[in-house]
Amino acid sequence: MSNIHGINSNQPIDQKPFSIQSGKVLFIGVHKLLGEGNALVSANGQRFIAKMEAPMEAGERYWVEVKQSESRVSLHLIPNRGQTGLEIGKHASANLLQHFSISTSGKEMNDFVMELMKKSIPIHKELLLFGQKHLKGKDSSENVKTLVEMAKRDMPLSDRVFLSMRAGTSTGSLLSMLNELASKLRGTGRDTDILHLLTGIQKPLNRLASEKLVINALSSLVDSSGTFSNRLGHFDLLKSLGVFPKEIPMNRWREGLKTTVLEEVKQSSQEQWERKIELLRTRLADIPGAAPGQLRNELDQLLSTNIGKGQEPHKLSGTQIDKWINILLNSETVLNEKTDKPSFLTAKELMGVVGEEKWRSIELNYMRLFQSYGRGAPSSNMEWLFHKLHLQIEQELTQTIRGEELARVLKKVIGTFGINFEAQLQKNGQDLQQQPTIKQHLIGLSQNHPLADIRMLADDLVLKMNHQVLQSQESSPFLTIVQQFPFSLFGQSTDITLQWTGKEKEKGVIDGDYCRVLFLLELDIMKETLIDMQVQNRVVSLTIWNDHPNAERMSRSFIPGLKEGLEKLDYQLSMIKVKAPDKQVELSDKINAERLKTFSGVDLKI
Repeated sequence: MSNIHGINSNQPIDQKPFSIQSGKVLFIGVHKLLGEGNALVSANGQRFIAKMEAPMEAGERYWVEVKQSESRVSLHLIPNRGQTGLEIGKHASANLLQHFSISTSGKEMNDFVMELMKKSIPIHKELLLFGQKHLKGKDSSENVKTLVEMAKRDMPLSDRVFLSMRAGTSTGSLLSMLNELASKLRGTGRDTDILHLLTGIQKPLNRLASEKLVINALSSLVDSSGTFSNRLGHFDLLKSLGVFPKEIPMNRWREGLKTTVLEEVKQSSQEQWERKIELLRTRLADIPGAAPGQLRNELDQLLSTNIGKGQEPHKLSGTQIDKWINILLNSETVLNEKTDKPSFLTAKELMGVVGEEKWRSIELNYMRLFQSYGRGAPSSNMEWLFHKLHLQIEQELTQTIRGEELARVLKKVIGTFGINFEAQLQKNGQDLQQQPTIKQHLIGLSQNHPLADIRMLADDLVLKMNHQVLQSQESSPFLTIVQQFPFSLFGQSTDITLQWTGKEKEKGVIDGDYCRVLFLLELDIMKETLIDMQVQNRVVSLTIWNDHPNAERMSRSFIPGLKEGLEKLDYQLSMIKVKAPDKQVELSDKINAERLKTFSGVDLKI
């Protein structure tokens, strides 16, 4: 399991050291009177000594306001109309509001104060004034929950934080809101960059499909046993995808391939080219003959060269790349593979040097060709080949997509969203080298788009994304990360919620050996499903919450593959349970309830 990184550092208030701040309201117990107005008191389970500014009795409990100076802490009694203990209820909430000169006529404000008291959350005037501002209108009762959550986790009292927290409970799904935005943007005929990203989210397998299509097309091109017309069609297709320079003719395809590979090597960082040379050297070790051995010695010299600081790194030369291509094309034992043709393995090997930027360009060209050709009858040889390869790859992915490939797709979708864009911007300044994310585009739309409805919808999406950033907690030594994103696969679309909780191995990184993952999604047949995965010392147990009558039977066939996949990652499957949820509890509410629990280890039956 790869390291899982947090995106925020908000801690629940009950995980912080107890602090006494001027202006806070506390419910104290008086333990002992010490003389000269001092007393030993306690609040929230913590004892401290304070000056009493009004007569109080040992053994009683009172609501007080903290006043702090350089030399002492004093407690000012809030009158309770003769009521004592926790039974003061509504009287206490009214007394607190009157103490801060805030109107007591609103039911929502009284409810807000009572909830704060029930949960032992420190109260202060700024919090009550902020609550008064947002507890007006038809959504007031729902806003109470949002305000209590903000106070409990000691969040900044800003309108933006409040709106982001409230956005998490809104009825609109991320997927439907993004689809609505895409529809509105298409109508404007502008903003093509974000439309490309939204299309990629709707078809997350495009990158994987474009890679496989390129490798298949290149395999047919380098296969000398194929017909000229077939090889020419694949060559033209590769040029349209941007693999070869447009000016290269068919009879110089080797030169074009060399140019592409050399250009990719030139753009690699020192770490990347060293990794590529090491990989190439390892591959050549499987190919017998004098030529591979000679090139392998040259690569050994490249890797052993001591590069001084600031010097240009020693990379593969055009001559070395030419040798490599010729060795691959003339070898019948490429990588000693048995299942694929040498031409396919040659193509796979050569395209292994292609970097992220080049693949991103190829993916965009792939999407352009797909949209241009549509599903109608092919009108050219190249179009016919594209349709054939696309259909073949689509069927292959549907039937045989593997766990690591799906993991790549999920990682790309999450990265494309850029949920923590503002945090990265604050960390790195304006110098963000990565591809602009959906969130980055949404922020731009919300601030600058000429159409008000697009500005408003983009801002609502930003707020919804901010909600999961705020929900992610770092409560040392444990860390909780919440991620929500839409996901489309094989014609089905859903919003996925992932929640990671575990030991914090280093700042912002969850220890994959000891963690818990909650995975909520909507399936076409099984409907709402919650998967609770608990890991201790790399031993995995799963609980699947689903009320489908055949859920347990349907899951059995996946257990051997799951066990095998976990073993490849050095994890051991311990137990799988399928449970029906309580009919009174929605699974989406269950995951929220679990999020608020403190992680305290995992109990496993092994």
